[in-house]
Order: sequence, then C-alpha cells, then structure tokens
Amino acid sequence: MHDRQVILSPLKLCDMRKDAITEMMQKKVTAVGFDILKDGEGYYPVVRIMSEIAGNSAIMIASEYLNNSRGGKGIVLGGISGITPAEIVILGAGTLGEFAARTALGLGATVKIFDHSVERLRKLNEVLGQRVFTSVFHKPVLDKALASADVLIGAMRCFDNGENTVVSEAQVRLMKRGAVIVDMSIDHGGCIETAGPTTQEKPVYTYEGVIHYCVPNVLSRVARTASIAYSNVFLPMLQHIARQGGFTNAIRMDAGLREGVYLYNGILTKNVIADKLGLIARDINLLIAAL
Repeated sequence: MHDRQVILSPLKLCDMRKDAITEMMQKKVTAVGFDILKDGEGYYPVVRIMSEIAGNSAIMIASEYLNNSRGGKGIVLGGISGITPAEIVILGAGTLGEFAARTALGLGATVKIFDHSVERLRKLNEVLGQRVFTSVFHKPVLDKALASADVLIGAMRCFDNGENTVVSEAQVRLMKRGAVIVDMSIDHGGCIETAGPTTQEKPVYTYEGVIHYCVPNVLSRVARTASIAYSNVFLPMLQHIARQGGFTNAIRMDAGLREGVYLYNGILTKNVIADKLGLIARDINLLIAAL
C-alpha cells in the first residue's frame, strides 16, 4: 500500500468537530496527533517538550494576572520580607507540573502538588531536589489547599483516560476572590469544571470572583521557542520515517509512531474520539496486521 494523504497536527479534543472527522474519513485520510506519539521508551516526546515550555509559561501567566491591572489580588508570587509568599496549587505531577513547580519555587512561591499517583509524586520530589507539599486527590486535603490558594494550575494529562474534571465547580467556589486559575489542560477539555476555552484576544473571564485563563495552544505566546523545540523533535522523526521507506512502512515497524494515528486510511482508531463524537473506532494494530 502506498502512502496517501497524511496529516500531522496536534489533537485538540475540545475543538474537534464531527463533520470535520467524517469528511476526513470519507477522503481516506490518515491523521496523526503529534501530541500522542510515543518514543521507544514509551514517553510522549512532543508532549514533554511542550510541557516544559507550558509549565514555565503557566507561572508567568499566573503572575501577570495576579496584578491589580489585570483584576487580580495585587500580589507578587514570591512575597517579600515580612509577607508570606503566594500559594500555588498544581494539579498533576507530570512534566508540565514539574516545570511549573520549578519556576514557582524559583520565584519563592509556596507549592502544593496533587496527583493520582504516589509514585509520580515521589519522583517529582526527587527531581526537584527539595521536598514540596504533595498529596493524592483526597478531597478534604484538596479543599483546604484550594481555600488558601492564590493560583491553581491545571497540569493533568486528560487524553489517556478521558476523565477530565478533578476540581469541581463547588471546589472553585472555595477559592479566594481575585485568585487565578490557569488550566493548561484545556486543549484536551480541561481538568477544572468551570474552565472553558478562551482566546488570545480575550484570554480570561471571571467566575465567582476567580480569574480563569484557559487559552488553548498557549505555546503560541512564545512561538520562536516553541518552533525550535518542535524542530528538535520532528526532524529526527521525519528522517526515521524516510529511512523506513515512508509513513505506512514506518507505522508497521514503530509502535510509538503507530500510537499517534487516530485516523488510518479513513478509519477512526481512537476510542476517546469515537466516544466524544458518537462514532465507531477500530484497533490500529488489527488494521495494520490485516494488510
């Protein structure tokens, strides 16, 4: 089988439309979400580099919207002598959460990190080189942290299990007026119930006195850095595909590359997309084996 139309793009569940997917299916398109590609070690190489940039950006954005000029509480993240530093709650102990924590700690803020996995929390403490407050998602503990938080960063990877919301509307109401939410998971639907996609032209809205920043593709704020970072990942990948004799041969040999395929020759291959749009998905491995 020769390579046909192959589209490489980010996979944004929050913006995905059924009519677009069905038209791609009719045209027998093969589509790859580069944010769900895996490398030989089972990691997401594009997500990792994106998350490093996004983690840094999340804290810079939060700092900006804590200013009085942006409607915030009028505080600096690190505090000064005699004044307690800002409290930052981070949802997720992955790469994005790690780099958000690094940046926040570097500015002198107090950091609290929540995750479903004790092992990820343990590893995060190790890589940070210092102990920070960590907890699994135990509601009374999270409620207490949210009540005193100045900033809430959504850093969850939601695509894998489709279970997005980890902070409810009622929990957002516990937060202080003028606090800031930055939901960096908004590309995949968000992990905070009150979060909805915004735009670069109108990046924030206020709900119950809490400022929400929920711009998809936040890396576009730092386009030069993001472009160079993408090139560092994509150039070796494209060279690898070329050495394999084309995309079709490459996905037969490379399970990580195959993991990123969500449409194969017009056939939907991701259950999370099928469930969202009311379509039917098939297993990519069975489709490849049948050829």
